[in-house]
Amino acid sequence: MTDTQPRFFEKENKLIAHLEWEAIRILCFDGSHMNIADAYPKFEQRRFYWTQKYYDNATDEYHSIKRKITDKEYQSLDEFYADLKPILKPKPRGNMLKDKKKRTSQKEFQRDAKGEGFIDNDTLLSAAAKAAFDLAEALAEEDVIVQTATQLAKETDDGIPLSDAQMSVLCDYIRQRVKKHQKLDSIEAALIDDPDKNVYYMWGQIKRRCLKGDTIAWPHTAAVRHGRCSKSQVTGIMNKLMKLGAVTRPQRGKRGANSGRAAIYRREV
Repeated sequence: MTDTQPRFFEKENKLIAHLEWEAIRILCFDGSHMNIADAYPKFEQRRFYWTQKYYDNATDEYHSIKRKITDKEYQSLDEFYADLKPILKPKPRGNMLKDKKKRTSQKEFQRDAKGEGFIDNDTLLSAAAKAAFDLAEALAEEDVIVQTATQLAKETDDGIPLSDAQMSVLCDYIRQRVKKHQKLDSIEAALIDDPDKNVYYMWGQIKRRCLKGDTIAWPHTAAVRHGRCSKSQVTGIMNKLMKLGAVTRPQRGKRGANSGRAAIYRREV
């Protein structure tokens, strides 16, 4: 017998269930079909269905993990579960897929528009975006923005220093984001006037963490923690923000310990 509690035997993805069955059989029962069947009698018959689903639908990602199980490359179930994470990560679909394609097109457009000044360093641009928030809060002067850009460029240097053209683009990038952080608009005025002050408070928390046009993972747990409201209020508040046009939701959240999918919102103003 074993104390191992399967994570995926009763989940929708039967290909994962098959892989987990095989991993537990090899790692916990020395490959014994009889012993694992005795340990999990409820699933002994179902696993034949899982096996058929696997051979009918498995992709190279699944086959790669299956080979590692068969070749006994995993030393523990933790290693096996860690290898599953890329498969479990939700694939962009619907609005999220459109959003990804849009961002890819924007990057290519920027590459053409900026020419020699184009910065192909996502780590630097991410750090610059975060720094812009602090600069906006501090009402930073121009010299501070330039100093910050210079420091960030050094910290994320991948061995090739930025050219003068790239440094100019980086400074402009930070300036623009600082201005966006400081901008007010008519939708915000409507939020201020809304009788439910939880709505404006939630909007303020999102605005502090996300610039116009950017997306943010905002699951119920984060909304409750930052919005200081009850769990039952979150859906109504977020629906109102969407109705007013403050945010849109490219991806709905999905509850579950192994779903790994949080609601994602885009700040529109």
